[in-house]
Amino acid sequence: MASSRKYPLTAILTGIIINLSAWFPGLVKAETILGVVRSPLPTADWNSVESRLQSSRINYQTIDIDNLNSAEALQGLRVLFLPNVEVMTTDQIRILEQWVQQGGRLIASGTVGNRSTPLARERLRTLIGSYWAFPLSNPAAPITQSDRCQDQICRNITNWAPTVNTSGNVAGGVLIPATQASYTAGVWQGSSASAAAIATTQAIYLGWYWGRGESPEVDTAWLQAAINRDSAATPPPQSSVARQNTTIQTPPPRSNTGTSTTIQTPPQRSNTGTSTTIQTPPPANRVSNPNLASVNPRPSLLQLFTDPSEQSAPAGLEVKPGNDPIDNTTAILMREELESLLGRFENAVIASASGSTPINLQIASAEPKNPVTTIASVTTSIPSTRQNAIAQAQQAIKQFPELVAAQNWVAARRLWLDARQKLWENYPTDGERSGAEIRAVWLDRGTIVAARGEAGLAQIFDRLADAGINTVFFETLNAGYTIYPSRVAPAQNPLTVGWDPLAEAVKLAKARGMELHAWVWVFATANQRHNAVLRQPDSYLGPVLSAYPEWANLDNQGRTWHENDRKAYLDPANREVRSYLLRLVGEIAHNYQVDGIHLDYIRYPFQDANRNFNFGYGTASRTQFRDLTGVDPISITPGDVALWQQWTQFRADQVTSFVRDVRQLLNANYPNVILSAAVFPHPETERIAKIQQHWEVWARQGYLDLLVPMTYSLDTNRLQRITQPLTGPQQLGPTLIAPSVKLLDIPNVVAIDQIQALRDLPSGGYSIFAVETIDSNLQGFLRRTQNNGGNHSAIIPYRQPLQAASDRYLALKREWSFLLANDQLWIRESQLSSFRNQAEVLAQALQNLAESPNPQALSRAQRELATFQSQFNGYMTLHAREKPYQVKSWENRLASLDMLLRYGAHRLN
Repeated sequence: MASSRKYPLTAILTGIIINLSAWFPGLVKAETILGVVRSPLPTADWNSVESRLQSSRINYQTIDIDNLNSAEALQGLRVLFLPNVEVMTTDQIRILEQWVQQGGRLIASGTVGNRSTPLARERLRTLIGSYWAFPLSNPAAPITQSDRCQDQICRNITNWAPTVNTSGNVAGGVLIPATQASYTAGVWQGSSASAAAIATTQAIYLGWYWGRGESPEVDTAWLQAAINRDSAATPPPQSSVARQNTTIQTPPPRSNTGTSTTIQTPPQRSNTGTSTTIQTPPPANRVSNPNLASVNPRPSLLQLFTDPSEQSAPAGLEVKPGNDPIDNTTAILMREELESLLGRFENAVIASASGSTPINLQIASAEPKNPVTTIASVTTSIPSTRQNAIAQAQQAIKQFPELVAAQNWVAARRLWLDARQKLWENYPTDGERSGAEIRAVWLDRGTIVAARGEAGLAQIFDRLADAGINTVFFETLNAGYTIYPSRVAPAQNPLTVGWDPLAEAVKLAKARGMELHAWVWVFATANQRHNAVLRQPDSYLGPVLSAYPEWANLDNQGRTWHENDRKAYLDPANREVRSYLLRLVGEIAHNYQVDGIHLDYIRYPFQDANRNFNFGYGTASRTQFRDLTGVDPISITPGDVALWQQWTQFRADQVTSFVRDVRQLLNANYPNVILSAAVFPHPETERIAKIQQHWEVWARQGYLDLLVPMTYSLDTNRLQRITQPLTGPQQLGPTLIAPSVKLLDIPNVVAIDQIQALRDLPSGGYSIFAVETIDSNLQGFLRRTQNNGGNHSAIIPYRQPLQAASDRYLALKREWSFLLANDQLWIRESQLSSFRNQAEVLAQALQNLAESPNPQALSRAQRELATFQSQFNGYMTLHAREKPYQVKSWENRLASLDMLLRYGAHRLN
């Protein structure tokens, strides 16, 4: 196997130069490409690392971690090695982030950042792309994943990893990927594919204590391979000033000499007499360009791009009783799931029990006398059944790894299942949840039609008001039909002719203190499922495309219907299409005084370039792109890399510019109308390539007030993993976010748990799909926890963001007060006074801003919040040891205040 392995020529030459420089320094003056960070390791451990580096003949320079205080300290280095560095500050990690953005590459080993603060550990996970889950019980041999790969894609992206003597064992641990771009490069021999080395485009994590074991050949081979992979293709990072002067040369447009300037549209496929088969797209992440080594060889968690009513929800972790072995990966997932469920359960318990607690931060406990003391000892307002469920889950979390290590699979499964079941059975479904939030629901066309008139619709709005819902996305334009009699659209939905549901809905919502947002299908304009409801043939293109067939968005074979979702779309580049849609938005906003416009299908249809299946070839798009580049896009393929990127960007720009146009229309004529959009949560690059939906730009530019990602999942842990990356300021800018829960196919208790999960993230609230799936049991939960005593004039974050920030912070202080009063918030005595004072200063700043919004008050509130956030990890050091999920959720809720203040600043300006 080793003799047949092929390495890139550049990597071979790099290795030769490095080795020559070590043997003959006077003959070859090699560039130092490797920096090695020296941390406060025990002297013997560092001496072992340095001895192995010297014997490996790798040209390196040592950088003391205390000198890692600016990006200039890494100037000129290509690759940085963090051997077993356990403590790093957030400032040091920030410097690494900047350096990596400039082209630097990282190699890490051992329990990187294990003794850092939770925030620092989280940032390191993102930066490195993985994290150390738990140590192996015995030393083992790391072997390359490519030797186990079943397909060429997997082999292509792992071919840099070495083939080493598998008898060389090292002391290591199991790694877990932390990003979509992470892929396994090495596994532990004899395990069930547990990861020993994980890589991304910017980092490689070696999951063992480099330099400590008795196998120097393993250490050297993997380190050398990692250096060769990154140093061969990566120029040394330069200063930001130097990089700004770089000129990017765009390739000239490809000549069309000899071709006709007339755009030939491929013939339309006839639908007559044929049945429509729904084709499931193949697994995503096919690699058409061998240079895209960051692509994860495994299918993404969410592959289908469909609308809110159709998007698939990935299944959760399934565990059944039995004696089948539990491998390391499954054991990690089981423990993480139980820990997270327990964290959400405890947070729900606190929220339920603390509603009437006076806000008082004057009393606090010092370091807990018993490190396993839990909230189960709290007796005030908490039923004993919930206390017992918490205690049982904590005991299970402690014993589960021991049973797995002893290979007692039956007992391990039973312990886990019993603890989880006990939490589900006792999940808090009572107690008012305080703190301003968006509580939105989609009210779909089918439910509206079934209401049959104002009386039926009033019953729906009564139920929503009783449930404490404050925002309704009311389906107003669907499949080319308006729900109301329109002067702009060709036809009203035949099933609502004779009444005006939109007018009735606006009146009903306002009477109940709720907001009504018109839910509009933007570029999807025909639907074969809707044709069946109306008893139209499958081939019917709806009222819009039947009247204006030249408005169609065609695929690269000239077809109008999408083979998978059975819909037809409008061409976003067509100026008549855009004018028509803007007139519809204006008609809705002017005639109905809606509170908001909610954009759906604000994208191109799903595409897969690897299957030669692409959309965007309407006449207008092809003409405009040809005028821009001199090339008809029908003639280019993904192999024409520069042109294909330009074509993809052109289409994404059409969607973005339309969102901007809607924003400008509303600002100029209806400035109080909120603009929101239902979007996909998939990774940015994948999403742009497949549906040209670049919502990060819309959010950062302030085109939207509210982003509503369709974060549907059957599993709450997965829901949190999908949602967390969407909530950062770099993604949202001044925009709010209200992620979604899809009720179909999940039990009510899971829906309740998912709503709690979204409250534990930096969100503005939540959205539910859809009204028709809210049964009486879930209705009761919503009534008990958010009815607000029948007062429906509560603060809505997108309407009153500054007041919402103050209200949310008071809710957080109330929960802290509850825990302090019950001796369950652990802060060192030396920090208590600072925590109390800073918390009060922030509360006062937020209250002053809410009462008198102005730029000066806003600046002070943002400054005080940033100060409190920077100190929060220090205050919570003790508490985080026992309640890491809880502390992380508090950090997220503080981050949501920052989001509200950013949005408030945008509104003030």
